[in-house]
Amino acid sequence: MINLSPEVIQQAADAGSKKIAAAFSRLSGSPVDVTVSRAVPVPLAESLKKLGEPHEHSIVVYAQLLEGIPGASVLLLSRDNALVLVDLLNQKEPGTTAVMKDIDRSAIKETLNILSNSYMNSLSESANLNIGLDVPNMLSPARFSTIIEELVEKDAGENDTAVLFETVLTITEHRIDAVFSLLFNERLAALIQES
Repeated sequence: MINLSPEVIQQAADAGSKKIAAAFSRLSGSPVDVTVSRAVPVPLAESLKKLGEPHEHSIVVYAQLLEGIPGASVLLLSRDNALVLVDLLNQKEPGTTAVMKDIDRSAIKETLNILSNSYMNSLSESANLNIGLDVPNMLSPARFSTIIEELVEKDAGENDTAVLFETVLTITEHRIDAVFSLLFNERLAALIQES
């Protein structure tokens, strides 16, 4: 079990949000404001309940954690927010993209990369941890819900921790809400890998 104080997580959120703003400003060609409305350590079960009911049109992106701490980073976005984000990152007018193509899915995966690396590097520095990240992939909301249900039913990770970063990106006055979580649990990592 990993133990992180709220102060360490807040430091990571503050430092990480600056890195995220810089990265998205470069990608979108526009000023980006990043706020973290909530950055807290929570019991894994609480985080799973929050993540466990994604809307059928949600976008779920994940990446395995590497280097000694089993788990996954997970990004949850509404489909509407994801489409606006894709347009802004591709420097198009929001509302242009109606159906995601491969290049759009790549942009969403890159979003997870940016959030994960920014928060995790800041967390590694604050807490002296060594956390690596595998290549991001997408999961259907239904499959993700099934994984969460299986973990909750078996009380998997009852004593495990998650770190929740509720993040708001504002790109050229367009607000994009995202929930990013670091979930530290070996069974979760195995179930996601099987997907």
